[in-house]
Amino acid sequence: MQLSEIGEFGLIKKIRDTCRSSAKDLITGIGDDAAAVKNSSGDLLITSDMMIEKTHFDLSYTTFKQLGYKFLAINISDIFAMGGTPEYFVISLGLPDKIMLRDIEELYAGINAIAKKFNVKIIGGDTCSSKQGFILNGTLTGRAKKIIPRSGAQKGDGIYVKGSLGDSAMGLYLLKKYGKKVHTFSPLTPRLKVIRDHLMPTPVPLAYTKGVTSMIDISDGLLIDVSHICDESRVGAVIYENLIPVSRALREVTDRAGIDPLILAMRGGEDYRLLFTSRHRLRTGAVRIGEIIHKERIIVDSKGRKRALKPEGYEHFKDCSW
Repeated sequence: MQLSEIGEFGLIKKIRDTCRSSAKDLITGIGDDAAAVKNSSGDLLITSDMMIEKTHFDLSYTTFKQLGYKFLAINISDIFAMGGTPEYFVISLGLPDKIMLRDIEELYAGINAIAKKFNVKIIGGDTCSSKQGFILNGTLTGRAKKIIPRSGAQKGDGIYVKGSLGDSAMGLYLLKKYGKKVHTFSPLTPRLKVIRDHLMPTPVPLAYTKGVTSMIDISDGLLIDVSHICDESRVGAVIYENLIPVSRALREVTDRAGIDPLILAMRGGEDYRLLFTSRHRLRTGAVRIGEIIHKERIIVDSKGRKRALKPEGYEHFKDCSW
């Protein structure tokens, strides 16, 4: 069987079945945003993410500083998705001969910029040569007083999103279309705003997590990440399209491009916003977009029409274009 037949998430399930652990100190393992291990000083979180040239980034329209910033940001997002605080980062690099010393200095300038923002310490790693392009792999640890897995959603919970969706996907569309590097700081026009959200996403933690029953960061797309919560919690969901938060900048840019912003918001991915469930309305600034139900998975459009919620979004080893 080829990987294209089962996809990334089918592969993860196979690996999880093969590597099940009975360790008493393991809280969550394979299949969540981070592994969680019991510890006397606060539960330990461990996450790892890889970025590969031409798969996750293109150096023709990404600067090394932007790349370094995003590299650590996506790891921080995983720790936030478990209800934790990031602490220590270990970096491994596969380096082609074409990479210059100044490129690595710029990469670490981006890493250090977001590390300083979230008090993350860079403590080590590995370097080696690569014949297949630039490869980054990072392992980030964190601590949490209360672990929030994907598996705790219950019938009657509201489904919430912290922040607007779809900007990153639109930013990637523009970068691919125009194929050049963009200064992403100022002036912040709507077009530059969505490009910045793709190149330099900044994850935001929930300040208040009491009552949160499950959580995930939206990295592969809203619909596929809602499906992850449903799969792990063994529940269904209703999502209301007209409640999905879309920024004014995205609406303006998509109007000009003739693209439906809701398609990007639901399937685009790489937003790194927190999606969570809770029985109670929390003071987190999040938007309620639906609720957890018993079994069915449904999307309701602005006219009240229902259709099946399918796990559409980005998945490695499959053709997942939106």
